[in-house]
This record gives sequence, structure tokens and C-alpha cells, in this order.
Amino acid sequence: MATSDRTRTTREHSTADRRLSRYDLLLLVIPAAFLLALAGSTVSSVPTSALVAGASIVGALAVADGLFRNPPRT
Repeated sequence: MATSDRTRTTREHSTADRRLSRYDLLLLVIPAAFLLALAGSTVSSVPTSALVAGASIVGALAVADGLFRNPPRT
């Protein structure tokens, strides 16, 4: 039985020169909105449910923007 000696080459990915894409930023907006709602609920008298509802709207708008308004292109 013949065997082949395939050496694995790996590409080095440098992140120093890469910028975040629009979709990376949209994915960061969603948890950031909920973290801000959590922080806001601890320092203000606004009900937590209202702040979480606001964060949900922000997250839904980010998803709608990424999927429908500016969809990914291949």
C-alpha cells in the first residue's frame, strides 16, 4: 500500500492590518446593547424590563440591517 507524505502548510493570519467589517461591528452591537442595559439598570431607577426591551429593539435593528438593508454579498 502506497502512502503519501503530505506536509501540512498553514497560513499565518495577521490581524494587525485587518479591520473589523460591518458585520463584525453589527455582531458587537447586540451584546453591547444588553450590557449597557444591565449597567443602566444598576445605576438608574428605570425598570430593568424597559431597558432590556430597548436593548432588544437595538439588537433587532442591527440584525435587520445586516440581513435586509445591507445583506452580505459573496
